[in-house]
Amino acid sequence: MVTEEQLRSESIWKLFQRFVFPAIVGILVAGVQTIIDGYFIGNGVGSQGLAGVTLAFPVVMCIVALGVMMGMGSSSLVALELGRSNRYKAGKIVANVFPLVFVVAVVVTIAGLAFGDSLLSLFAAPAVVQDMAHDYLYAIFIGSVFFLLTITLDPLVRNDGYPMVSMNIMVISVLINLVLDYVFVMRMDMGVTGAAIATVIAFAVSAVRLTLHFFSSKAGLRISFSNMMFELQTVKRIMEAGLPSFAMQISVSILSFAHNFVLLQYGSDADVSAYGIMGYSFSIFYMLFEGIALGVQPIIGFNYGAGLYSRVRSTLKLAIATCVAVGALGFVLFFLFPEKVVQFFTPDDPFLLEVTVGGMRIFVLSLVVQGVVVVNATYFQSINRVRSALFIHMGKIFIFLLPLLFTLPLVFGLKGIWFATPAADYLMFFIVMIMLAEELKELQDENKACDYN
Repeated sequence: MVTEEQLRSESIWKLFQRFVFPAIVGILVAGVQTIIDGYFIGNGVGSQGLAGVTLAFPVVMCIVALGVMMGMGSSSLVALELGRSNRYKAGKIVANVFPLVFVVAVVVTIAGLAFGDSLLSLFAAPAVVQDMAHDYLYAIFIGSVFFLLTITLDPLVRNDGYPMVSMNIMVISVLINLVLDYVFVMRMDMGVTGAAIATVIAFAVSAVRLTLHFFSSKAGLRISFSNMMFELQTVKRIMEAGLPSFAMQISVSILSFAHNFVLLQYGSDADVSAYGIMGYSFSIFYMLFEGIALGVQPIIGFNYGAGLYSRVRSTLKLAIATCVAVGALGFVLFFLFPEKVVQFFTPDDPFLLEVTVGGMRIFVLSLVVQGVVVVNATYFQSINRVRSALFIHMGKIFIFLLPLLFTLPLVFGLKGIWFATPAADYLMFFIVMIMLAEELKELQDENKACDYN
């Protein structure tokens, strides 16, 4: 367990290792569950199965977005309250989370089963691809409560001082998914439905174990059924604080819808499959960026709440430097060896290999700067500067990426679709660097003022 005194006084580098490594492992293994689905579907069902899951992906991301909003909203508020030594208020936030998750889960399940097919029908995809997307989503909607509980509680366990517990739970979950995917898809020939059921079971195990942590005697923010509550004011604070994370995740869903739409306009279902493979591949590095950002969130939130601004500044700079190094590594890997990466998902389809490699060598340009944008957005959310975090997330999508996604193909055809994302990332990066310079100066000034007082 990491104590409040350690958060207040231990070296930033040691805290960085204590929180970031488990966060990265946790988010990687959680995200790898989707990649595992892609691997087994690609090898056990084929390119049409991959296209079906790619069509379903935006809907799944809507569920993820709701979980991330509740998880990041509650955990950022908890960290700030603990930094201010308000343990009672921090516990009250956690007590509201469980009823909130169950209410949202009921709404998601009912709405998903009622309107899921209508969403899929918006795409001009072949009937067999739409059927596979339907089968995949049906199981996901039924098990949505487990997705929401896992995604919500994971950052709260880290903020409770137990990053290793969170990591271990997610590792076990991904191992369960790996085994069940092999059994259901490869051995029992259950197709995309089997992959979805395997994922739901794996998330169910995580949800139960994360829930039990807060009912155990070792939890710093321990709860019981008797002190659970649903206070509208607290729920509103959680949702407002988590809004930037929701915007980030829902924008991924919107982008998936938009990419699928324009790819089917300018290409074919093979291009949708290629986009899915690139999504699976690059998601590993995006999860690394997100893991770094989520790992430093408790450190930043606590120390900002405690008024230790020099420690906040050091943590932010270390996180950014790490993201740049990781992004550079990813760029080298995907630019030099794209064929090896693509063949992991589709070893026997030379046409799909050629299409995917061409897009991948363009998409990879984003990796160098993407992490800097993610970390800065999470930083502003950690200190409850919701508008700044929202601007970063929404500005990239609605000011830059969506307009580029629909205009560049008019001039460059299919290549314009692949170039839209790197162009938007670099434009947002330059704006974020201006915001970062101003924020670092402000932190330095606030620290001097604290030292003076």
